[in-house]
Amino acid sequence: MEATTGSGPLIGQPVSGARRASARTALHPASRTADWPRTTRLLPWALFSFVAMLWLVPFDSIKLPVGGPIDATLDRPMLVLLIGLWMLSVKAVRSGWSLRLSPVHWAFAIFTAVAAISILLRGESLIRLGEMELAVKQLALLATYGIFFALSASILRASEVTKMIQAMLVLACVVALSVVAEYRLGINPFHDWIGPMFPGYVRPPELGMVDSIGRVQIFGPGIHPLVPAVMLSMTLPFAFAWLLKAPDRSKRLLYGAVVVVLIAGAVATQKKTAIVGPVVCVLVLTAYRPRAMLRLTPLALVLFVVIHLTAPGALGGVINQFAPGSVNKVNTTQDRVSDYEAVVPDVVDHPLLGRGYGSYDQKKHRILDNLYLTLAIGVGLLGLLAYLAIYVTSFREANRVARSGDPERAPPAMAAAAAIVVALISGALLDFLSFPQLPYLFCFIAAIAFVLAHDQTTRRVAR
Repeated sequence: MEATTGSGPLIGQPVSGARRASARTALHPASRTADWPRTTRLLPWALFSFVAMLWLVPFDSIKLPVGGPIDATLDRPMLVLLIGLWMLSVKAVRSGWSLRLSPVHWAFAIFTAVAAISILLRGESLIRLGEMELAVKQLALLATYGIFFALSASILRASEVTKMIQAMLVLACVVALSVVAEYRLGINPFHDWIGPMFPGYVRPPELGMVDSIGRVQIFGPGIHPLVPAVMLSMTLPFAFAWLLKAPDRSKRLLYGAVVVVLIAGAVATQKKTAIVGPVVCVLVLTAYRPRAMLRLTPLALVLFVVIHLTAPGALGGVINQFAPGSVNKVNTTQDRVSDYEAVVPDVVDHPLLGRGYGSYDQKKHRILDNLYLTLAIGVGLLGLLAYLAIYVTSFREANRVARSGDPERAPPAMAAAAAIVVALISGALLDFLSFPQLPYLFCFIAAIAFVLAHDQTTRRVAR
Protein backbone atom coordinates (compact mmCIF):
# COMPACT_ATOMS: atom_id res chain seq x y z
CA MET A 1 0.00 0.00 0.00
CA GLU A 2 1.10 3.57 -0.58
CA ALA A 3 -0.12 6.79 0.96
CA THR A 4 1.23 9.41 -1.40
CA THR A 5 0.41 10.85 -4.77
CA GLY A 6 4.00 10.32 -5.77
CA SER A 7 7.46 10.92 -4.40
CA GLY A 8 7.72 14.59 -5.18
CA PRO A 9 9.06 17.30 -2.86
CA LEU A 10 7.00 19.34 -0.46
CA ILE A 11 5.84 22.58 -1.99
CA GLY A 12 8.08 25.40 -0.86
CA GLN A 13 10.87 23.14 0.45
CA PRO A 14 14.42 22.74 -0.97
CA VAL A 15 14.81 19.87 -3.41
CA SER A 16 17.57 17.36 -2.70
CA GLY A 17 19.21 15.10 -5.27
CA ALA A 18 17.27 12.12 -3.96
CA ARG A 19 14.04 14.00 -4.32
CA ARG A 20 14.92 14.99 -7.88
CA ALA A 21 15.46 11.32 -8.65
CA SER A 22 12.16 10.36 -7.08
CA ALA A 23 10.46 13.14 -9.01
CA ARG A 24 11.86 11.72 -12.24
CA THR A 25 10.55 8.32 -11.17
CA ALA A 26 7.11 9.85 -10.72
CA LEU A 27 7.04 10.70 -14.42
CA HIS A 28 7.31 7.03 -15.46
CA PRO A 29 4.24 4.95 -14.50
CA ALA A 30 6.07 1.70 -15.19
CA SER A 31 8.41 2.41 -12.30
CA ARG A 32 5.60 2.66 -9.76
CA THR A 33 2.92 0.38 -8.50
CA ALA A 34 -0.14 0.31 -10.73
CA ASP A 35 -2.64 3.17 -10.67
CA TRP A 36 -6.25 2.82 -9.57
CA PRO A 37 -8.37 0.93 -10.53
CA ARG A 38 -5.81 -1.61 -11.76
CA THR A 39 -4.05 -1.82 -8.44
CA THR A 40 -3.98 -3.90 -5.28
CA ARG A 41 -3.36 -0.80 -3.14
CA LEU A 42 -6.15 -0.54 -0.59
CA LEU A 43 -6.01 3.21 -0.02
CA PRO A 44 -7.41 4.39 -3.39
CA TRP A 45 -10.10 1.71 -3.18
CA ALA A 46 -11.03 2.89 0.30
CA LEU A 47 -11.14 6.49 -0.94
CA PHE A 48 -13.40 5.55 -3.85
CA SER A 49 -15.65 3.58 -1.47
CA PHE A 50 -16.07 6.73 0.61
CA VAL A 51 -16.93 8.77 -2.49
CA ALA A 52 -19.39 6.08 -3.62
CA MET A 53 -21.03 6.24 -0.19
CA LEU A 54 -21.63 9.99 -0.68
CA TRP A 55 -23.57 9.28 -3.86
CA LEU A 56 -25.39 6.04 -3.14
CA VAL A 57 -26.00 5.75 0.62
CA PRO A 58 -28.22 8.12 2.66
CA PHE A 59 -25.58 8.02 5.41
CA ASP A 60 -26.78 11.14 7.21
CA SER A 61 -30.07 9.32 7.89
CA ILE A 62 -28.21 6.38 9.46
CA LYS A 63 -27.36 6.76 13.15
CA LEU A 64 -25.41 3.66 14.09
CA PRO A 65 -26.25 2.23 17.55
CA VAL A 66 -22.96 3.38 19.07
CA GLY A 67 -22.86 5.50 22.20
CA GLY A 68 -20.84 8.69 22.53
CA PRO A 69 -21.11 12.50 22.47
CA ILE A 70 -20.85 12.60 18.64
CA ASP A 71 -23.51 11.28 16.26
CA ALA A 72 -22.25 7.98 14.86
CA THR A 73 -23.42 8.44 11.29
CA LEU A 74 -22.04 6.02 8.71
CA ASP A 75 -19.39 8.42 7.43
CA ARG A 76 -17.54 8.36 10.79
CA PRO A 77 -16.53 4.65 10.78
CA MET A 78 -15.75 4.92 7.06
CA LEU A 79 -13.40 7.82 7.80
CA VAL A 80 -11.81 5.93 10.70
CA LEU A 81 -11.18 3.01 8.34
CA LEU A 82 -9.57 5.36 5.83
CA ILE A 83 -7.34 6.83 8.54
CA GLY A 84 -6.36 3.37 9.77
CA LEU A 85 -5.38 2.19 6.30
CA TRP A 86 -3.36 5.33 5.75
CA MET A 87 -1.49 4.92 9.05
CA LEU A 88 -0.73 1.29 8.25
CA SER A 89 0.59 2.08 4.79
CA VAL A 90 4.24 1.25 4.21
CA LYS A 91 5.47 4.78 3.60
CA ALA A 92 3.56 6.29 6.51
CA VAL A 93 5.06 3.77 8.97
CA ARG A 94 8.55 2.94 7.69
CA SER A 95 9.67 6.08 5.94
CA GLY A 96 8.33 8.63 8.38
CA TRP A 97 6.26 10.16 5.58
CA SER A 98 4.10 13.13 6.59
CA LEU A 99 1.25 14.97 4.98
CA ARG A 100 2.30 17.54 2.40
CA LEU A 101 1.13 21.02 3.30
CA SER A 102 -0.18 23.67 0.94
CA PRO A 103 -2.17 26.90 1.25
CA VAL A 104 -5.36 24.83 1.02
CA HIS A 105 -4.28 22.69 3.98
CA TRP A 106 -3.46 25.79 6.00
CA ALA A 107 -6.80 27.38 5.11
CA PHE A 108 -8.66 24.31 6.40
CA ALA A 109 -6.55 24.28 9.57
CA ILE A 110 -6.98 27.99 10.24
CA PHE A 111 -10.75 27.90 9.80
CA THR A 112 -11.03 24.89 12.12
CA ALA A 113 -8.83 26.66 14.69
CA VAL A 114 -10.94 29.84 14.51
CA ALA A 115 -14.09 27.75 14.95
CA ALA A 116 -12.62 26.04 18.03
CA ILE A 117 -11.47 29.35 19.52
CA SER A 118 -14.91 30.88 19.03
CA ILE A 119 -16.44 28.01 21.03
CA LEU A 120 -13.85 28.27 23.80
CA LEU A 121 -14.32 32.03 24.18
CA ARG A 122 -18.11 31.69 24.45
CA GLY A 123 -18.00 28.45 26.41
CA GLU A 124 -19.65 29.76 29.56
CA SER A 125 -22.60 31.34 27.76
CA LEU A 126 -23.00 28.30 25.50
CA ILE A 127 -23.20 25.99 28.51
CA ARG A 128 -25.71 28.30 30.18
CA LEU A 129 -27.87 28.34 27.04
CA GLY A 130 -27.58 24.58 26.55
CA GLU A 131 -25.90 24.97 23.16
CA MET A 132 -22.42 23.61 23.91
CA GLU A 133 -23.28 20.05 22.85
CA LEU A 134 -24.51 21.25 19.47
CA ALA A 135 -21.37 23.36 18.99
CA VAL A 136 -19.06 20.44 19.84
CA LYS A 137 -20.87 18.15 17.39
CA GLN A 138 -20.60 20.71 14.61
CA LEU A 139 -16.91 21.28 15.36
CA ALA A 140 -16.25 17.53 15.23
CA LEU A 141 -18.04 17.35 11.88
CA LEU A 142 -15.96 20.26 10.58
CA ALA A 143 -12.78 18.45 11.64
CA THR A 144 -13.85 15.36 9.67
CA TYR A 145 -14.11 17.48 6.52
CA GLY A 146 -10.56 18.76 6.95
CA ILE A 147 -9.26 15.26 7.67
CA PHE A 148 -11.01 13.86 4.61
CA PHE A 149 -9.47 16.56 2.41
CA ALA A 150 -5.98 15.89 3.79
CA LEU A 151 -6.34 12.14 3.30
CA SER A 152 -7.75 12.50 -0.21
CA ALA A 153 -4.92 14.86 -1.17
CA SER A 154 -2.43 12.35 0.24
CA ILE A 155 -3.88 9.17 -1.28
CA LEU A 156 -4.85 10.31 -4.77
CA ARG A 157 -2.24 10.31 -7.54
CA ALA A 158 -2.39 12.74 -10.42
CA SER A 159 -2.31 9.77 -12.78
CA GLU A 160 -5.44 8.43 -11.07
CA VAL A 161 -7.47 11.62 -11.27
CA THR A 162 -8.96 10.84 -14.69
CA LYS A 163 -10.24 7.42 -13.68
CA MET A 164 -11.60 8.72 -10.37
CA ILE A 165 -13.49 11.49 -12.14
CA GLN A 166 -14.92 9.11 -14.72
CA ALA A 167 -16.07 6.79 -11.92
CA MET A 168 -17.63 9.75 -10.13
CA LEU A 169 -19.48 10.72 -13.30
CA VAL A 170 -20.94 7.21 -13.44
CA LEU A 171 -22.14 7.57 -9.83
CA ALA A 172 -23.58 11.00 -10.63
CA CYS A 173 -25.49 9.60 -13.61
CA VAL A 174 -26.94 6.85 -11.40
CA VAL A 175 -28.17 9.47 -8.94
CA ALA A 176 -29.51 11.73 -11.70
CA LEU A 177 -31.49 8.92 -13.31
CA SER A 178 -32.76 7.84 -9.89
CA VAL A 179 -33.92 11.38 -9.14
CA VAL A 180 -35.77 11.49 -12.45
CA ALA A 181 -37.38 8.13 -11.60
CA GLU A 182 -38.34 9.52 -8.20
CA TYR A 183 -39.96 12.50 -9.92
CA ARG A 184 -41.89 10.31 -12.36
CA LEU A 185 -42.68 7.22 -10.26
CA GLY A 186 -42.30 8.30 -6.65
CA ILE A 187 -39.66 5.61 -6.01
CA ASN A 188 -36.52 6.56 -4.09
CA PRO A 189 -34.07 3.62 -4.23
CA PHE A 190 -31.73 5.21 -1.72
CA HIS A 191 -34.30 5.61 1.06
CA ASP A 192 -36.60 2.78 0.00
CA TRP A 193 -33.98 0.05 -0.43
CA ILE A 194 -30.42 1.03 0.57
CA GLY A 195 -31.07 2.95 3.78
CA PRO A 196 -33.18 0.26 5.51
CA MET A 197 -30.28 -2.18 5.08
CA PHE A 198 -28.37 -0.39 7.86
CA PRO A 199 -29.18 -0.41 11.59
CA GLY A 200 -30.26 2.96 12.92
CA TYR A 201 -31.74 4.20 9.64
CA VAL A 202 -34.45 6.84 10.05
CA ARG A 203 -36.54 7.71 7.00
CA PRO A 204 -36.87 11.50 6.43
CA PRO A 205 -40.46 12.39 7.36
CA GLU A 206 -40.84 14.92 4.51
CA LEU A 207 -39.80 12.50 1.78
CA GLY A 208 -42.45 12.49 -0.97
CA MET A 209 -44.52 15.22 0.66
CA VAL A 210 -45.64 18.43 -1.07
CA ASP A 211 -44.13 21.77 -0.01
CA SER A 212 -45.81 25.17 0.31
CA ILE A 213 -45.80 25.90 -3.44
CA GLY A 214 -46.91 22.45 -4.56
CA ARG A 215 -43.55 20.82 -5.30
CA VAL A 216 -43.12 17.14 -4.42
CA GLN A 217 -40.03 16.73 -2.25
CA ILE A 218 -37.41 14.83 -4.26
CA PHE A 219 -34.60 13.81 -1.88
CA GLY A 220 -32.32 11.52 -3.86
CA PRO A 221 -29.66 10.14 -1.46
CA GLY A 222 -29.89 13.11 0.93
CA ILE A 223 -32.29 14.55 3.47
CA HIS A 224 -33.32 17.49 1.30
CA PRO A 225 -33.88 18.14 -2.43
CA LEU A 226 -31.00 20.61 -2.38
CA VAL A 227 -28.52 17.77 -1.81
CA PRO A 228 -28.85 16.09 -5.24
CA ALA A 229 -29.37 19.47 -6.94
CA VAL A 230 -26.03 20.84 -5.70
CA MET A 231 -24.11 17.55 -5.98
CA LEU A 232 -25.08 17.19 -9.63
CA SER A 233 -24.29 20.87 -10.30
CA MET A 234 -20.82 20.47 -8.75
CA THR A 235 -20.13 17.39 -10.88
CA LEU A 236 -21.46 18.89 -14.10
CA PRO A 237 -18.21 20.81 -14.90
CA PHE A 238 -16.30 17.52 -15.20
CA ALA A 239 -18.80 16.20 -17.75
CA PHE A 240 -18.43 19.43 -19.73
CA ALA A 241 -14.62 19.23 -19.52
CA TRP A 242 -14.60 15.69 -20.86
CA LEU A 243 -17.05 16.71 -23.59
CA LEU A 244 -14.79 19.59 -24.66
CA LYS A 245 -11.74 17.37 -24.92
CA ALA A 246 -13.51 14.35 -26.51
CA PRO A 247 -11.34 13.16 -29.44
CA ASP A 248 -14.06 11.59 -31.59
CA ARG A 249 -17.77 11.67 -32.29
CA SER A 250 -18.67 8.68 -30.12
CA LYS A 251 -17.00 10.23 -27.06
CA ARG A 252 -18.69 13.55 -27.72
CA LEU A 253 -22.07 11.84 -27.89
CA LEU A 254 -21.32 9.94 -24.68
CA TYR A 255 -20.29 12.95 -22.62
CA GLY A 256 -22.98 15.11 -24.20
CA ALA A 257 -25.48 12.56 -22.91
CA VAL A 258 -23.85 12.73 -19.46
CA VAL A 259 -24.24 16.53 -19.43
CA VAL A 260 -27.92 16.23 -20.35
CA VAL A 261 -28.57 13.51 -17.74
CA LEU A 262 -26.91 15.49 -14.93
CA ILE A 263 -28.84 18.68 -15.70
CA ALA A 264 -32.10 16.73 -16.07
CA GLY A 265 -31.52 15.12 -12.67
CA ALA A 266 -30.81 18.47 -11.04
CA VAL A 267 -33.89 20.11 -12.60
CA ALA A 268 -36.08 17.18 -11.46
CA THR A 269 -35.52 18.34 -7.86
CA GLN A 270 -37.53 21.48 -8.81
CA LYS A 271 -35.20 23.75 -6.85
CA LYS A 272 -34.01 27.13 -8.10
CA THR A 273 -30.47 26.04 -7.27
CA ALA A 274 -30.85 23.40 -10.01
CA ILE A 275 -30.76 26.26 -12.53
CA VAL A 276 -28.31 28.56 -10.76
CA GLY A 277 -25.64 25.86 -10.37
CA PRO A 278 -25.48 24.82 -14.05
CA VAL A 279 -25.58 28.47 -15.15
CA VAL A 280 -22.61 29.29 -12.91
CA CYS A 281 -20.82 26.22 -14.26
CA VAL A 282 -21.35 27.29 -17.88
CA LEU A 283 -20.23 30.86 -17.16
CA VAL A 284 -16.97 29.77 -15.54
CA LEU A 285 -16.17 27.27 -18.28
CA THR A 286 -17.00 29.91 -20.91
CA ALA A 287 -14.47 32.22 -19.27
CA TYR A 288 -11.84 29.50 -19.78
CA ARG A 289 -12.90 28.17 -23.19
CA PRO A 290 -15.28 30.71 -24.83
CA ARG A 291 -15.10 29.39 -28.41
CA ALA A 292 -15.37 25.74 -27.44
CA MET A 293 -18.36 26.42 -25.19
CA LEU A 294 -20.04 28.47 -27.92
CA ARG A 295 -19.88 25.44 -30.21
CA LEU A 296 -21.96 23.51 -27.66
CA THR A 297 -24.94 25.87 -28.07
CA PRO A 298 -27.00 23.29 -30.07
CA LEU A 299 -26.79 21.02 -27.03
CA ALA A 300 -29.18 23.40 -25.26
CA LEU A 301 -32.01 22.43 -27.62
CA VAL A 302 -31.41 18.74 -26.96
CA LEU A 303 -31.34 19.51 -23.26
CA PHE A 304 -34.76 21.19 -23.30
CA VAL A 305 -36.31 18.31 -25.23
CA VAL A 306 -34.83 15.60 -23.00
CA ILE A 307 -35.83 17.35 -19.77
CA HIS A 308 -39.37 17.83 -21.07
CA LEU A 309 -39.64 14.14 -21.94
CA THR A 310 -38.00 12.74 -18.81
CA ALA A 311 -39.32 15.17 -16.21
CA PRO A 312 -42.33 16.92 -17.77
CA GLY A 313 -43.22 20.17 -16.05
CA ALA A 314 -40.06 20.30 -13.92
CA LEU A 315 -38.13 22.81 -16.02
CA GLY A 316 -41.14 25.10 -16.45
CA GLY A 317 -41.84 24.94 -12.74
CA VAL A 318 -38.26 25.92 -11.87
CA ILE A 319 -38.12 28.74 -14.41
CA ASN A 320 -41.48 30.03 -13.19
CA GLN A 321 -39.97 30.46 -9.72
CA PHE A 322 -37.68 33.14 -11.18
CA ALA A 323 -40.59 35.08 -12.72
CA PRO A 324 -41.05 38.58 -11.23
CA GLY A 325 -44.52 37.74 -9.97
CA SER A 326 -43.46 34.45 -8.39
CA VAL A 327 -39.98 34.88 -7.02
CA ASN A 328 -41.11 36.87 -3.97
CA LYS A 329 -43.93 34.44 -3.18
CA VAL A 330 -41.62 31.52 -2.40
CA ASN A 331 -41.19 31.03 1.34
CA THR A 332 -37.42 30.54 1.12
CA THR A 333 -37.05 33.81 -0.80
CA GLN A 334 -39.18 35.73 1.70
CA ASP A 335 -37.30 34.18 4.62
CA ARG A 336 -33.95 34.98 3.03
CA VAL A 337 -34.88 38.66 2.67
CA SER A 338 -36.14 38.93 6.25
CA ASP A 339 -33.05 37.16 7.60
CA TYR A 340 -30.72 40.04 6.77
CA GLU A 341 -32.32 42.44 9.23
CA ALA A 342 -33.14 39.78 11.82
CA VAL A 343 -29.55 38.57 12.30
CA VAL A 344 -27.99 42.03 12.64
CA PRO A 345 -28.10 42.01 16.49
CA ASP A 346 -26.41 38.59 16.60
CA VAL A 347 -23.63 39.76 14.28
CA VAL A 348 -23.11 43.11 16.02
CA ASP A 349 -22.85 41.53 19.48
CA HIS A 350 -19.79 39.44 18.51
CA PRO A 351 -18.46 40.87 15.22
CA LEU A 352 -15.01 39.22 15.11
CA LEU A 353 -15.42 35.65 16.41
CA GLY A 354 -19.17 35.25 16.68
CA ARG A 355 -21.21 33.49 19.34
CA GLY A 356 -19.50 30.11 18.82
CA TYR A 357 -19.22 27.92 15.74
CA GLY A 358 -22.24 25.68 15.19
CA SER A 359 -24.03 26.98 18.28
CA TYR A 360 -26.78 28.80 16.40
CA ASP A 361 -29.65 26.31 16.47
CA GLN A 362 -31.68 27.23 13.41
CA LYS A 363 -34.59 25.06 14.52
CA LYS A 364 -34.80 27.05 17.74
CA HIS A 365 -34.04 30.53 16.40
CA ARG A 366 -34.69 30.89 12.67
CA ILE A 367 -33.73 28.90 9.58
CA LEU A 368 -31.11 30.74 7.52
CA ASP A 369 -30.93 29.65 3.89
CA ASN A 370 -27.52 31.26 3.65
CA LEU A 371 -24.26 29.74 4.90
CA TYR A 372 -22.52 33.09 5.09
CA LEU A 373 -25.13 34.52 7.44
CA THR A 374 -24.77 31.44 9.63
CA LEU A 375 -20.98 31.81 9.70
CA ALA A 376 -21.21 35.54 10.43
CA ILE A 377 -23.25 34.68 13.52
CA GLY A 378 -21.17 31.66 14.56
CA VAL A 379 -17.57 32.68 13.85
CA GLY A 380 -17.80 36.37 12.98
CA LEU A 381 -15.80 38.26 10.38
CA LEU A 382 -12.52 36.42 11.07
CA GLY A 383 -14.14 33.03 10.70
CA LEU A 384 -15.98 34.07 7.55
CA LEU A 385 -12.74 35.26 5.96
CA ALA A 386 -10.99 32.05 7.01
CA TYR A 387 -13.76 29.99 5.41
CA LEU A 388 -13.60 31.97 2.16
CA ALA A 389 -9.82 31.43 2.14
CA ILE A 390 -10.48 27.70 1.60
CA TYR A 391 -12.25 28.50 -1.67
CA VAL A 392 -9.70 31.09 -2.75
CA THR A 393 -6.71 28.79 -2.20
CA SER A 394 -8.47 25.81 -3.79
CA PHE A 395 -9.49 27.84 -6.83
CA ARG A 396 -5.98 29.24 -7.15
CA GLU A 397 -4.50 25.73 -7.26
CA ALA A 398 -7.03 24.61 -9.87
CA ASN A 399 -6.73 27.79 -11.94
CA ARG A 400 -2.94 27.52 -12.12
CA VAL A 401 -3.16 24.09 -13.77
CA ALA A 402 -6.24 24.97 -15.86
CA ARG A 403 -4.29 27.75 -17.59
CA SER A 404 -1.14 25.69 -18.05
CA GLY A 405 -2.16 24.23 -21.41
CA ASP A 406 -1.42 20.69 -20.26
CA PRO A 407 -3.75 18.49 -22.38
CA GLU A 408 -4.10 15.90 -19.61
CA ARG A 409 -4.12 17.99 -16.43
CA ALA A 410 -5.77 21.22 -17.59
CA PRO A 411 -9.31 19.87 -18.34
CA PRO A 412 -9.93 18.29 -14.89
CA ALA A 413 -8.34 21.33 -13.22
CA MET A 414 -10.63 23.66 -15.18
CA ALA A 415 -13.61 21.54 -14.13
CA ALA A 416 -12.45 21.60 -10.50
CA ALA A 417 -12.21 25.40 -10.64
CA ALA A 418 -15.78 25.65 -11.96
CA ALA A 419 -17.05 23.20 -9.33
CA ILE A 420 -15.39 25.26 -6.58
CA VAL A 421 -17.17 28.39 -7.82
CA VAL A 422 -20.49 26.50 -7.94
CA ALA A 423 -19.97 25.47 -4.30
CA LEU A 424 -19.06 29.05 -3.35
CA ILE A 425 -22.23 30.47 -4.94
CA SER A 426 -24.35 27.67 -3.45
CA GLY A 427 -23.37 28.85 0.01
CA ALA A 428 -25.38 32.03 -0.59
CA LEU A 429 -28.47 29.99 -1.50
CA LEU A 430 -28.44 27.36 1.25
CA ASP A 431 -26.62 26.35 4.40
CA PHE A 432 -23.94 24.41 2.54
CA LEU A 433 -22.38 22.83 5.66
CA SER A 434 -25.72 21.50 6.92
CA PHE A 435 -25.75 18.73 4.31
CA PRO A 436 -22.59 16.61 4.79
CA GLN A 437 -22.58 15.23 1.23
CA LEU A 438 -21.83 18.72 -0.09
CA PRO A 439 -18.72 19.63 1.97
CA TYR A 440 -17.36 16.09 1.57
CA LEU A 441 -17.74 16.37 -2.21
CA PHE A 442 -16.15 19.81 -2.16
CA CYS A 443 -13.20 18.45 -0.17
CA PHE A 444 -12.71 15.68 -2.72
CA ILE A 445 -12.75 18.20 -5.58
CA ALA A 446 -10.35 20.49 -3.69
CA ALA A 447 -8.05 17.50 -3.24
CA ILE A 448 -8.14 16.90 -7.00
CA ALA A 449 -7.10 20.52 -7.55
CA PHE A 450 -4.24 20.18 -5.06
CA VAL A 451 -3.00 16.89 -6.51
CA LEU A 452 -2.92 18.28 -10.05
CA ALA A 453 -1.12 21.44 -8.91
CA HIS A 454 1.42 19.45 -6.88
CA ASP A 455 2.04 17.13 -9.82
CA GLN A 456 2.67 20.12 -12.07
CA THR A 457 5.23 21.48 -9.58
CA THR A 458 6.91 18.07 -9.29
CA ARG A 459 7.24 17.67 -13.05
CA ARG A 460 8.60 21.21 -13.39
CA VAL A 461 11.28 20.42 -10.78
CA ALA A 462 12.10 17.16 -12.53
CA ARG A 463 12.63 18.94 -15.84
